[in-house]
Amino acid sequence: MTKEARPVLPTDLLALVTYQGRSYRNEAWPRERVGAAESQRPLGLVLDKFLAFSRGRSAWISVRRQRLRGLVGARRRGSRQAWEVDYLIDATPAQDAVVGLLECAVAEVGRAGAEKLFLRLAADSELLPVVLDAGFIAYQEETLYARAARPEAEPALTALRPVQPADSYLLFRLYNATTPESTRRAEAATFGEWHAAQERRWLKNGAQLLREEGGEVRAWARAARLPPGVAVDLLVDEQALPETASLVAAAVCAVAGQGAPVFALVPRTATGIASRLEEAGFEARGEFVCFVRRTTRPQSLPKLTPAIARNAVGA
Repeated sequence: MTKEARPVLPTDLLALVTYQGRSYRNEAWPRERVGAAESQRPLGLVLDKFLAFSRGRSAWISVRRQRLRGLVGARRRGSRQAWEVDYLIDATPAQDAVVGLLECAVAEVGRAGAEKLFLRLAADSELLPVVLDAGFIAYQEETLYARAARPEAEPALTALRPVQPADSYLLFRLYNATTPESTRRAEAATFGEWHAAQERRWLKNGAQLLREEGGEVRAWARAARLPPGVAVDLLVDEQALPETASLVAAAVCAVAGQGAPVFALVPRTATGIASRLEEAGFEARGEFVCFVRRTTRPQSLPKLTPAIARNAVGA
């Protein structure tokens, strides 16, 4: 942990909230922000969010002479084993504050029980090399597809049902069947890692649907209404690819999002889904890169004592 990087304190709000009325660009893109127009929020609003000391959230700051150098905020994902960076601000001309702040974040979330820390950046972010210098690895590239609002109703699949907790392992099997091994090795090699790595906050009040056939899940559609429009995520095997447009329509209907813009975040390797979305009127709007870094979790070793036989000489 560097000397200037430390956890956010209540006194930081008073010292920084009115600093020249500045707003700062947030370089992190958690799922609920993807699709939104870039907005710079006043620093006071950002700090107020972290100073609430909500469970499952932490923040670290770097300040020099009462001037902000950088801020990193992180929160839990699917469980305590996986966290994600949802605020990443570097206010230095040389961009030399983020590395130390990310090191603080990795150490602290590791002590909180996390095994991985995730981060999503825009593909054109100037912080890409900085994040790599901080020990993160890029494991997936994503494309944001968007479609303008459509007033007309679309035909939706009828062979879909809501996701139940008991479907988790079937969904994990679909993830294994549709995700490259190199991505799975970094993101989620086991069922436990996959469950912990799920981005769930954006799905609040959302819907999850699946298409099942022959005891296997062929497609998984998730959707939620967010301020920019309806966010949709798809996981589809080859047999269900022709139904991609209908899957989107069903997910949009499930959240009463007819007539709203639709945004779909698609891994670069999912070329089948991308081509079907383009046929349905979607256009590529942005590129993103996903990063992950494993944390170091301190372990207490048991006290070791030599094993001595009871009949040993001198025992």
